[in-house]
Amino acid sequence: MVEFLKKLATIMFYAALPLLIPFFYSLYQEDGGHVSIGAVILILALPAIPELIKHILHTAKNFIDSLFHPEVPWNYAEIIHIKNLGKRVESLTLGEALALTSIAWLVIPFIGSLPYYLYGLSPIDAFFESLSGWTSTGLSVIPSLEGFPPSLLLFRSVTQWIGGLGIVVLMLTVLRGREAAHFFKAEGRTSSEVGIGKTVGMIWKIYLFLTLLGITLLYAFQMDIFNAINLSMSGISSGGFFPFDSYDFINEQKFILTAIMFLGATSFLFYKHLGKGRMKRALFDEEFLLYLSVTLIAFLLVVFIGREDIYNTFLSTVSSITSGGFVIGDITILHDFAKYLLILLMLSGGMMGSTTGGIKLWRILIVLKGIIRHIRSTFLPHGTVQIVKINSRPIDESLVNESSIYIFSYLTLFLFASGIFIAFNYNLVDALFLVASAMGNVGLSPVALHAIGDTAKLFLMVLMYLGRIEIFPSLALLRFIGGMVNK
Repeated sequence: MVEFLKKLATIMFYAALPLLIPFFYSLYQEDGGHVSIGAVILILALPAIPELIKHILHTAKNFIDSLFHPEVPWNYAEIIHIKNLGKRVESLTLGEALALTSIAWLVIPFIGSLPYYLYGLSPIDAFFESLSGWTSTGLSVIPSLEGFPPSLLLFRSVTQWIGGLGIVVLMLTVLRGREAAHFFKAEGRTSSEVGIGKTVGMIWKIYLFLTLLGITLLYAFQMDIFNAINLSMSGISSGGFFPFDSYDFINEQKFILTAIMFLGATSFLFYKHLGKGRMKRALFDEEFLLYLSVTLIAFLLVVFIGREDIYNTFLSTVSSITSGGFVIGDITILHDFAKYLLILLMLSGGMMGSTTGGIKLWRILIVLKGIIRHIRSTFLPHGTVQIVKINSRPIDESLVNESSIYIFSYLTLFLFASGIFIAFNYNLVDALFLVASAMGNVGLSPVALHAIGDTAKLFLMVLMYLGRIEIFPSLALLRFIGGMVNK
């Protein structure tokens, strides 16, 4: 148990580092937000501080020795001994990795709720807002952002930016080896899609590049730098928090926001292929083609059947399938067919190995291939062996079974949860829409969330949590807790 807590402390330490961005911004703005944000950073980093001090002192001693013994190696990176902190997780089993991920997504948002609570939100609302940020969902219970310091708005966006790629993936930048695969699986990703070891560093470089690209484009098209930073962070992470109550977007800005969300929900394997010059392999990847096709078909259907505005519809369509959560206009007045399509898109999600939520198109593609195989088998001689292939590569039968089980479990939970909201006196469409949004970590809502009851908010928090860490890791957490109790 002690070792497990040390590993959790390591994750919390790495989760605290990006929060220094809004902390120093608050000091610069002198808006008072640095007190609450600093408290979050301190609480998150505190468990790792003794180990950090120990290694700093050890390194300082080596440095002093090196002044008299030039042969003693000196490395400035050793001043924080970040590799030794990373070693805390090297011995994890798969079950521990799943459980650790699940616990981290409860503990860190709980600590991160402090600034919202200090600025007037109730404990439940504060935790809701924090969990929505760290899970990169984007559902908000804050009725108005007026009066909130700019640093707290930046804090919201940074939590989504961290959560979009994953608190644990942030930690994996210092890991090498098979342990990375465990954490990718805990994040709803697999090592075959995004790689391990050195590839993890490449993922962060891509993530940073796309974030900076979004900031640059929004700023170039007449958006102030503060809003450009916030929207790019929220967009690329498939988050969806707006840093304002209202904004008069020009069409070019809407298009850029749409592009940012689309890029965030595109697999990092796609960018890896592009970076290595494998254009054909990237552009003709079957999952990417499905992603592109579904997005365009849904957009055209909403425009021609729902008769909605083209720019707003394009943004809402991409926002749904990418789990982006940005919406311009009132979605409550959308045609029911448009809402129906958006629900389907929120359930599906974008590509595996990206910041998206939902079922993910990779699983859907595998199951569709399995269905086609089953239909073909009825016309073939008995005993004929058929193999499911994606991109001309065979897919292990276990993946077909796992994907089918996951999709069935996801849809079962979706229908059950929708029934709960119908029992709360929501109409059928609103119940389906709200549950799909929470489970898919999308952030679109047909109702004013600040006005709903605490029971409904708590239930939505459970759905956001399960949607982010996925169903099976949460079961691993329960099993882990049960094992600890039995001991």
